[in-house]
Amino acid sequence: MSLVPGRLPHAIAEVMKHVTHMNDATPYRKSGSGQDTRAGQYVVDTMTSFGLDAYLQTFETYDSDLGEAKLEIVSPEHRSMKALACAHIEATPEGGYSSELVDVGPGGLSDYEGKDVRGKIVLAEVSYAPSTPEKARIAAMKGAAGILLMNWGLDDGEDIPWRGLKSVWGNPTPETWKDIPRLFGISISRRDGIAIREMMKAGPVTIKAEVTSIREWRELKQPICWLRAPEYSPERDQFIIVSGHIDSWNPGLTDNITGDAVMMEIARVLAERRDTLRRSVVFCFWNGHEVAEAAGSTYFVDSHWEQINRNAVAYLNIDSVGMKDTNEFHADTCPELSTYVTEAANTVIGDEVPVVIGRLDRFGDQSFFGVGVSAFTGRHGFSPDIVKKYNGATIGWYNHTEHDTIEILDTSVLERDLDYWTRAVAGLATATVLPQRFSPRVADLKARFARMLEGKKDPAELTRITAGLDMLEGDVAWLDAHLDALAAGNAPDAAVARANALSLRLTRQLTFITGSACGKYGQDSYGVSTLHQPVPLLASLNDFDAAAPASLEAKLLTTKLIRLRQTVTDAIEAAHAMIGDLKSSV
Repeated sequence: MSLVPGRLPHAIAEVMKHVTHMNDATPYRKSGSGQDTRAGQYVVDTMTSFGLDAYLQTFETYDSDLGEAKLEIVSPEHRSMKALACAHIEATPEGGYSSELVDVGPGGLSDYEGKDVRGKIVLAEVSYAPSTPEKARIAAMKGAAGILLMNWGLDDGEDIPWRGLKSVWGNPTPETWKDIPRLFGISISRRDGIAIREMMKAGPVTIKAEVTSIREWRELKQPICWLRAPEYSPERDQFIIVSGHIDSWNPGLTDNITGDAVMMEIARVLAERRDTLRRSVVFCFWNGHEVAEAAGSTYFVDSHWEQINRNAVAYLNIDSVGMKDTNEFHADTCPELSTYVTEAANTVIGDEVPVVIGRLDRFGDQSFFGVGVSAFTGRHGFSPDIVKKYNGATIGWYNHTEHDTIEILDTSVLERDLDYWTRAVAGLATATVLPQRFSPRVADLKARFARMLEGKKDPAELTRITAGLDMLEGDVAWLDAHLDALAAGNAPDAAVARANALSLRLTRQLTFITGSACGKYGQDSYGVSTLHQPVPLLASLNDFDAAAPASLEAKLLTTKLIRLRQTVTDAIEAAHAMIGDLKSSV
């Protein structure tokens, strides 16, 4: 494969120089705080000094600042509790809001079965099952007036997290504006959450919340930094997107100062070897990640959609690297890059810790699933037993609290993360033949559609999709062999360029089918529950299966499913034709 052999001359001292500067000069980089822009200017100045074309991209977004929060237990006893207001919430009425508290556990859809939460406040746990914004969306949809979020971590933990509850990914549209949760939200420590649950065992608990809120449209700035391949490079218009978010809570050292510092060091190393680059690289430091919900990455997609559609090779997101006490290396990837990512991780990590390769889900700033760009991530992480011990704290008990400080950083872990990312980016930028191979993608599609259709009524001849995938399976087997042959020999540049262009076109056709619930051109709400379906695009098949036969709902859903089938079979037919065109010319 095209992984760059050997260790590139990156320097952990250079990374730590950026970490120290950002931690000291801009510890509170919340979007719209002013420090986010100052940190962005530091990035632009640094990247410009390396020879990159760097600038601050300005965009408008629907953002929010933290208000004030007061929380009291009213009955069965009276006591005050420390609390933080969540961002992107509604304020309580003047004088506060009192109601019975309803425990909904993780806060997923099934956790509301048999519970009437209309006008009440729900108690939910911070976790990614589902994500916190999805918990808020579900609570609002069920009619709750507010949500009380107890932190993850140990049961006696006193840390209170900062959280944003907007749920709508990026800027809203007329259709999604109504999906922004209209409820108030408060965070408390896990210790206090456990204490409230103990009270609830004896009977109803009533709480009073008083919360202020600030929601407004504002301009933000984010650094965009282009490292252009030389003029003579045959595929310089193609580019790899390397990203991380620059906004954070205070101080957000591993979330995401370390990621930003690693990106700057990768840029320095590659800029010194610019003459070896076959493709360009764009380093994007997203703003509006934490509160405006992936606003910066979504804006970049919207403002560069045609360019991304034509020439983006891969999307790489670097977040929360260098975490102390991690005991595994986690790399999540799209199917077509699974071999490449596995090789990169095993080459760098070796036997240091177990390497776990997983499926890439839509979280963080994964705003490129719709347009269809191959993507992967990677960092040292925690094993399942540690995550369980800390009640779901997948990225550390300290995440989104004041304790995400320099003490949480392990420089030896950070250096291995840096090594992985430098090699992975360099390999994509210098490879003659791109490393995407499509048999794993089609196998994944076939498995997902089999699970989605199993035991279901099929009113729309959805088996046409599976028949199309059977056909495509043979196509991609030929293509993968052809790509391997090109990579192994001294193929003409024209043949390589045509094959690489086809790889990009195929990812555009095949990614959105299982990576998005809303299709190619929209953005799914953060962590929306339908994304956990094997084929989110066909989530309405479950509704049809539950509908009464011959009912109006069943008739309407039949038409919807037929048209969704057309969306999928059209993409499969396009992929088949593209491969056929290449095959006929070889």
